[in-house]
Amino acid sequence: MKSYLSLVFQYARVHKSKSRLTVICITVSVMLVTTIFGMADMSLRSQTDEAIRRYGNWHAIISDLPNNLAVKIGKRQDINVAGYLGMAADTTYKGKELIVQSSSRELAEQMNLVVTSGHYPASAREALLDRPAMEQFNLSIGDWIEVAFSDGQVRQYQISGMYGDYSTLKGSDAHGLQLSPEGMRELPASQYKEFFYIQFKNKLNITEAISQLKAEYQLSDKQVSTNVMLLGLMGQSDNSTMLSVYFTAGILFVLVLLAGVFMIASSFNMSILERTQFFGLLRCLGATKKQIKRYVRLEGLQYCFRAIPAGVLAGSIILWVAIAVLNELNSQYLPIMPMFKISLPGILAGASTGIIVVMIASNAPAKHAAKVSPQEAVTGNINQFNNYSITKASNTKLFPVDIAMGLNHAFSNTKSMILISGSFAISIILFLCFTILVTFMNHALSPLKPYAPDMTLEGDQNTALINHSLKESLKSLPYVKNVYGRMFYTNIQASDKNGANTATLVSYDEPQFQWAKEALISGDIDQVQNGNGVLVDYGYLERFGWKIGDVVTLNIGAIPYKVKVAGIVSGVPFDSANGEWIIVCSESTFTSLTGISDYKIIDMQVTQDISDQVRQRLPAHIKLLDLQQHNNEVRTGYFAMAVFVYGFLLVIAFVALINIVNTVNASVSGRMNHYGVMRAVGMSGGQLKRVVMAEAAAYAITGSITGGILGLFLHRFFFKMLITANWGQNWQPPLLVLTIIITLAILTTFAAAISPTKKIEEMVIVNVVNAW
Repeated sequence: MKSYLSLVFQYARVHKSKSRLTVICITVSVMLVTTIFGMADMSLRSQTDEAIRRYGNWHAIISDLPNNLAVKIGKRQDINVAGYLGMAADTTYKGKELIVQSSSRELAEQMNLVVTSGHYPASAREALLDRPAMEQFNLSIGDWIEVAFSDGQVRQYQISGMYGDYSTLKGSDAHGLQLSPEGMRELPASQYKEFFYIQFKNKLNITEAISQLKAEYQLSDKQVSTNVMLLGLMGQSDNSTMLSVYFTAGILFVLVLLAGVFMIASSFNMSILERTQFFGLLRCLGATKKQIKRYVRLEGLQYCFRAIPAGVLAGSIILWVAIAVLNELNSQYLPIMPMFKISLPGILAGASTGIIVVMIASNAPAKHAAKVSPQEAVTGNINQFNNYSITKASNTKLFPVDIAMGLNHAFSNTKSMILISGSFAISIILFLCFTILVTFMNHALSPLKPYAPDMTLEGDQNTALINHSLKESLKSLPYVKNVYGRMFYTNIQASDKNGANTATLVSYDEPQFQWAKEALISGDIDQVQNGNGVLVDYGYLERFGWKIGDVVTLNIGAIPYKVKVAGIVSGVPFDSANGEWIIVCSESTFTSLTGISDYKIIDMQVTQDISDQVRQRLPAHIKLLDLQQHNNEVRTGYFAMAVFVYGFLLVIAFVALINIVNTVNASVSGRMNHYGVMRAVGMSGGQLKRVVMAEAAAYAITGSITGGILGLFLHRFFFKMLITANWGQNWQPPLLVLTIIITLAILTTFAAAISPTKKIEEMVIVNVVNAW
């Protein structure tokens, strides 16, 4: 042995079992931090790719920018791609809306315009057309089309190529014509407008770059807008909502790191405290306090060398397994996350957490070990009771002796109580705070409602109606899940007990009434469906004091009709732009009141794309709004966020479980000598079980109370910052979630104590008492 520090490695080889638990705690902490940060990294990558696919890969738009400034900005060193995107005035082609746009080929690629055949327009008289238009109008590449613009001029363009589907075009039954910049600028200036799109280079502070652009070229805030979603995912948005999200995420990740800190620190602290005699003997052999401190810190580093590689590897494997499972869950809607990719942020976070936390955690035990006097060492390990500051006997008046001893063990050392109960509290706080992301997700990315249509049929004019026979015809098509229609009568002069207003009357059929039953708050849907009343929104109850049985008068065709409120639902899927009442009734009631029997809108839900078959059955005046691609994009965005949120909740739950199990094991292992002494003086195995259970219960209950109080405080703080500030929803205490997580924490605590208590029963008393 060349140095006293070599004892660190010698001791580790001889006493493997004593260091194993501490190494496991560090490994688990590193693994969890690596997994969480790695999951965040991979999720952000996939969501960034999805945002680029949906919204385009651009960072800023400048409007009303002179061409000379555009040339200067495009040549800047910090710009990757820049160019004008032109938009012409609305026009039509063969009765269908035609969206005419223009851009350079490079900018079009960044906007996800993919040429599937042919080539990009190279001259002012060439144009791209979307695939549905090519098929619907029976056109081919090389054909010429004539487009009538709003200035009265008819211009001809040769189709140079075809590009893929856009959900915005299909969802409005419109088509897109893509010109070159030269083609757009041949139009009169009054017929189009251009916007300058910018994509900055990677690893650039985009917010600062935009500010420099504004200052250098005297651009106003109204002229410059940003891609909030993409910049938000890149962590470069100065949007107030995104700043709130960043702040919340920062605090949550600090809490994640604290969970690792408490787990490692409690185990490391126990490891040092149980070896009071060992450090005292080193003092007897001449070791100085400074040398003892170095010894403890080197021991901590030695734990890191063993634990960090294992933790990083385990975290990466868990991350890959989680990604593989998520990719298999719903590949139709979920963006594919990269497989077998190394997450550098995850690895750095895990490794740095292990090293920093161990160094911090070893500081106090090192000072404590350095204070051990040679005299204390001579008396043996039994005197480490002094280290727990026991100043009075256990209170046996309120509790049996074994329960009282367990509680006394728990509360006798303030530092251990803070570290161990803090581990419980952090786990509860983490889970409680992360549940806010579920609420945020449901507001920011509304999931598709059960009644969301895949295709909508409506008249191309406000007065165009759809006959009932078409609805029955559509029902016979294959892959049709639901067909449902609505009749509308707007601008009705109406009144209630409080005064007058305008109203819109809407009819429901069978499928819509079934969905309304799920949203029913009070009343009877069947009464409405049978023609004995109407449905209204819950908001009217709050704003106008409406209740079941109230009467509303509708003046239709100069004839007043009285209808009774028979049902109140949580919401109706229609907007009342001018504050008018939306009143829902059955088809029979609607026809008897208005004399109208034809639909304004027919919606369809399908299991496969049958838009071509539907279009063949439509009269010329009926528009087909194909929402299938849009719905898939909504599902994809929602599922991507859901995976991120619920994946985090699962990992946090796993953190809590492992944390509790390790904490209980560390606590019992740290007192194994004490339990041996208790066995030696006559305490039974059953009594020792109750000692351990009482001690574990003290940690669990104290941690649960602390975690519950602090968790509710932080939950309210984050909720008001993220939810109330953006959507106005008031905070309600999440008592159900809190009850569930505390119950699970306590149950896990008692379950985790089963294995250590069995070891206590099986231990050889003489060996334990004489152990270091």
